[in-house]
Amino acid sequence: MPGYQEVSVAAAGLHISVETLVEFDRKGWIKTVEKNARVYLTADQRYRAKYILHLRDKKHLSDEQIELVLSVQRPPYSTAQVDEILRKHPPGQFRGQAT
Repeated sequence: MPGYQEVSVAAAGLHISVETLVEFDRKGWIKTVEKNARVYLTADQRYRAKYILHLRDKKHLSDEQIELVLSVQRPPYSTAQVDEILRKHPPGQFRGQAT
């Protein structure tokens, strides 16, 4: 399928486990596509996963903070806006599902 990568290939390219991508999907942070019993990731969702990894591993954001940032930002993502987003939305204020 053009524009799609199997989750295992995407995970290897991001230097993470398949389970991490499955966790991101379960949390609603990314969306995977299943076809013929195989799970795929589109290029835009791989980009989103890479950004989530940056928020988690480099910015050390909690799951709630990541959900907040994802709910506010649209591609192209910018870490320059993260601190401002977190300032505008105090902890515990946000309770929703990221899209």
